[in-house]
Amino acid sequence: MKRTIKLVIYYFLYQLLFTVLVMFGALLVEAARSGGDLDVLLQSVKSGAITGNSFVVALGTLLAALAMLWHLLHFRYIRFSTDFLRKENVPLLLVCIPFIYTLMYVLSLLNEWADLPNLLEDTFMDMSHDVVGILSIAIVAPILEECLFRGAIEGHLLTLWKGKPWAAILVSGLVFGLVHINPAQVLNAALIGVVLGWLRWRTDSIIPGIVGHILNNSIAVISMRLYGAEGSFEEGAGEAAQPYIMAAYAVILLLCFWYIYKKTKKTVARCNLSEVSNV
Repeated sequence: MKRTIKLVIYYFLYQLLFTVLVMFGALLVEAARSGGDLDVLLQSVKSGAITGNSFVVALGTLLAALAMLWHLLHFRYIRFSTDFLRKENVPLLLVCIPFIYTLMYVLSLLNEWADLPNLLEDTFMDMSHDVVGILSIAIVAPILEECLFRGAIEGHLLTLWKGKPWAAILVSGLVFGLVHINPAQVLNAALIGVVLGWLRWRTDSIIPGIVGHILNNSIAVISMRLYGAEGSFEEGAGEAAQPYIMAAYAVILLLCFWYIYKKTKKTVARCNLSEVSNV
């Protein structure tokens, strides 16, 4: 657990560091534009033109994620491998994509039912209209989250708690949920983290999670652009179609789960404790 706590601390420190650096840079740019006028600069800060700027937030998030990925690789928490990318695993990888997408949709319905406050709704909406924000949400964040939580954290716990894979899966999922902080994301992320953790355990790879996670987040960004923060492609089909869509997704989810369960065998991380992830 010490490694888990340490990595989570690093995760937040990188976010804090790069958020401050990017905001300081934006402050310098604003100072140059205003000709050093302190009143104009203070007004920009008070109005949120800097701290609330979607580009500033997105750039800070992106750089923090890249820095954390570098940290995981540089200090050998994870290592890259193409072991999973064999021809016989292609059908399994393709099935993991609808599995993750339908899972996240079903859990999003549960999240709507819970009706928890979404403190970052406006931020995500603004980021979905910015190239750096889209890159951060759709590509970099999924890669980092799978490498960190399913790779460096869960992979280590699987080797540490041999014979107790569900303990490693549940702990990594809970940590994944809690680090989101935003109430509307915590429950959803924790449940998703548990299922993605199970998938990582069954396949002994985080590649399926990365691919499915990227696809899901990319679709979410497109959905936000088309339907707003609360909308989705499914809701765009009309209210009358919702029961049929939900039923179809439930069937797809169960079939994908059955296929993955049948095609994988229970495994634990085969790497040593400093190189825990086949990514």
